Amino acid sequence: MALEQDIGRLARTRPFDALPRDALKLIAFSAERRTFPAGRTIFEQNDEADCAYFLLSGSVALTAHGKDEPKERLVGAGALIGEMAMFAPLARPASARTREETVVLRISRHLMARILSEYPREAAQIRARLAERTRQITAEFDAVRQRAHL
Repeated sequence: MALEQDIGRLARTRPFDALPRDALKLIAFSAERRTFPAGRTIFEQNDEADCAYFLLSGSVALTAHGKDEPKERLVGAGALIGEMAMFAPLARPASARTREETVVLRISRHLMARILSEYPREAAQIRARLAERTRQITAEFDAVRQRAHL
């Protein structure tokens, strides 16, 4: 029953919603299921990222430290933390710490590469979505930069 629930949850979340049921089943079966107690650090800001975490239950505080006050965001079940780490190596932009007992699926870059190679049509759709989101983010940064220079 838990596997079916995991598949259903993945199916409602980007980028997994672009994948067929067989691919979701493979992810749910192959991803590493981890349980973290309350107050546990999952990763620190600037750590090298090689996976994403899909929250099955519980909640996680994401905290980014920059020039200003730390910025914190709370995410719960159904959230995908570190999506881009499934596709490319990068540094974690924030720290992640559980607020309560939290169960996650750890989805490695290796697993996602395997899925994308087995489902090339869906992989192209996911790449197109990521490219569009990157264009949108870039446009938003450009707009902020222009306002700052006025």
